Amino acid sequence: MTSYENLPLYLMNVKVFVKMGLIDSSGWIKRFLYGLILIISFVGQMINVSKTWSEDIGDTSMNFYCLLLVIHCLIRFSIVVKKAEKFERFFQCIKQWYTDIECKGDPQMVGILQEITRKTQKLSKATIYVAGLATICAFLYPLLFDERKHIIAVQYLFFDALQTPFYELFYLMQVVLVIPAFLALYLPFTNIFLVSLMFGELVLKDLCVKLRNIRSENEETMLQEFKECLEYHRKVIDLCDDIQDFYSMDGFFHITFFGMMLCMLLFFLSMIHDLRLLLAALSFVSFTTYMLFITYYYANNLATESLEVANAAYDTPWYRGNLEMRKCVITMIARCQKPLQMTAGGIYPMTMETFQAILRVSYSYFSLLQGLNQQ
Repeated sequence: MTSYENLPLYLMNVKVFVKMGLIDSSGWIKRFLYGLILIISFVGQMINVSKTWSEDIGDTSMNFYCLLLVIHCLIRFSIVVKKAEKFERFFQCIKQWYTDIECKGDPQMVGILQEITRKTQKLSKATIYVAGLATICAFLYPLLFDERKHIIAVQYLFFDALQTPFYELFYLMQVVLVIPAFLALYLPFTNIFLVSLMFGELVLKDLCVKLRNIRSENEETMLQEFKECLEYHRKVIDLCDDIQDFYSMDGFFHITFFGMMLCMLLFFLSMIHDLRLLLAALSFVSFTTYMLFITYYYANNLATESLEVANAAYDTPWYRGNLEMRKCVITMIARCQKPLQMTAGGIYPMTMETFQAILRVSYSYFSLLQGLNQQ
């Protein structure tokens, strides 16, 4: 068992990745089978979307949204597999950092760490409930229709996936393999990102406490303590760079395609009258909006807290220090002028302002589509 697998901060999320072989160098067979499931589902959905593109707009919208979800899972799968070793080093670093704060940290920070751990564990447990509920809903969804439907609509070139025995086979495979595989990648990946952002905010608070605790009358002692804080700040920056490296491309896909899909789903909701499709579309809209909101909320908190470090550095008794001490303070304040901001693809800053802009743009396109439809 890896040393970071049972880290309380991440609860079962990292363990899921390890058990599935995604970040375990010895689990290449599991990785291959996992990727095969995703690729087979993706190919089947692509063929289905291309064949049903000109049919009912409701089914087309739902199929296209499911296709984007599968593409999103493929992107996350490729990120984790490609950066598996870096993920392992990242979790090892978090494990060591967590232990240091827990054993040697300021009592105030230990309390905050315990509070964040409880919050992340509730988040992880909520994920388990969501996964279970989603699996039940996915299982029941095709049964609500008179005609045959798959949980994830797929078609293939050499046989009809809606004919016996292929229909029963694919239905069983989707219930037992495909849906659990999607949920076991999608939800833990999201949780790991959110928990990492929360931990980044925590260590920034810890840095501010360390800076404000510099009160020594001895110039050399004060300088040494401040240099340690400078090094600590560099470590925090490296942590945020790693988070950015892991999630930048994923965030770009999220903002680009799901922002567009939010508009399409709103348009779809305004047109349909079938209660089953209405509930499905409403759940997708709620899920997309929630995922965007919570991600940008915690990323925004991290950026805001990083700016507070400059105030903490200025609050030190630098005026009692020597020239080198004052240069160090200037260096840290200058370094803090640029917030530690997550970006989607290195382009869009992940802030609450961007989240509001996504909602405004989606609603604007929704209004445009409604106007064109009425004409």
